[in-house]
Amino acid sequence: MEKKNSQDQRLLGDLRTLLETVEPGSDVIPSFVGALREALHAERGLMYGVDVGPERYQTSFAHNAGFPLSTPPAQPVLDQVLGSLKDPWGYFNPACPQPAQRNRVIQFRPAGTAETPPTPAPRDERLEPWRKLGMSAEEQEQLHSRVRSNLGTFMRRYGVDQMVHLRVLVCEDASLLGWVGVMRMEPFGARELNLLHELTPVLQRRLRLDTRLREAGVLHAALEGALEAIGQPAYVVTATGRVAHTNTSGRTRLEREGARPVAEALQRHQRGEPLGESLSITPLRLAGLPTHYLAIHRDDSARTVARVHELGTSWKLTARETEVLDHLIRGESNKTIAGKLGCAERTVEVHVTRILAKARVESRSALISRVFLHA
Repeated sequence: MEKKNSQDQRLLGDLRTLLETVEPGSDVIPSFVGALREALHAERGLMYGVDVGPERYQTSFAHNAGFPLSTPPAQPVLDQVLGSLKDPWGYFNPACPQPAQRNRVIQFRPAGTAETPPTPAPRDERLEPWRKLGMSAEEQEQLHSRVRSNLGTFMRRYGVDQMVHLRVLVCEDASLLGWVGVMRMEPFGARELNLLHELTPVLQRRLRLDTRLREAGVLHAALEGALEAIGQPAYVVTATGRVAHTNTSGRTRLEREGARPVAEALQRHQRGEPLGESLSITPLRLAGLPTHYLAIHRDDSARTVARVHELGTSWKLTARETEVLDHLIRGESNKTIAGKLGCAERTVEVHVTRILAKARVESRSALISRVFLHA
């Protein structure tokens, strides 16, 4: 391995620091792509991830430096290209990269995009990665043909069809975390290959962390949506009785009663005592975390109906508006209400607007709060 001079040592240290010390969740990747492009003396820099579905591909993130397009449009541009392809589109399979390509720095010049291949350049061992990966001449030609067919227009459009590519498929086991690479007209030397090789483990840790955080964000949104869909006051509670998450109905009840009733019910559950019919508690066991609990209040339906009719009269609601109010306080969406009432979703929206006006509130959460605090 080529010995690095002091300047390259500093460059490598700066790039590692950028990936390792910036707070998790911060969008450090755009800055890193630009810094990597400069460090490797390249004309273009690119990093992207691929979400592989049963019918199509989609980019999970995309950042570039040096391309004739700004970073915000990078993801839609790649989506347009990848979304039209169902088979592996380029030099690797995004659903399961070939083992020989995982976390391995590879340098290559893309296949010529013209119908007649250009005159071959002088032989350069660094530009023959596919032979080194054990591919036969026939397999290489099939690979180049697929690239010309799938990506030829895209590569010509952004001026990378005749550039040399230096890239690494950053993987976690058989899963692709991200494509990381740079491009320029001249071949890259041992210096650039070694720098990217040494950065690969750091990139793997950072992309693994960013992937987990993106997934956690989606799961958090899904949890909130699921709690709202329950319709009744619902809470995610820690083993000590602290309410970690709740829905709109639960938040209203906490404001009225505080968290003590939930904590006391949890203590009874932990002692094996009956809770009655007003509250249910279900353990949530998560790997690596202490047990949490899902607690759901089961309001007396008769009391809820009486409360709705009382407020319908007080607020001068029509019979239909009173019916919609009953569904609203159960946390149901306009679409769900429309399905149950057999009317258009737009009609429900009109009823909701009128109910909010008559109740003199500006939001559903404020309406639910007023309904339960009214009693």
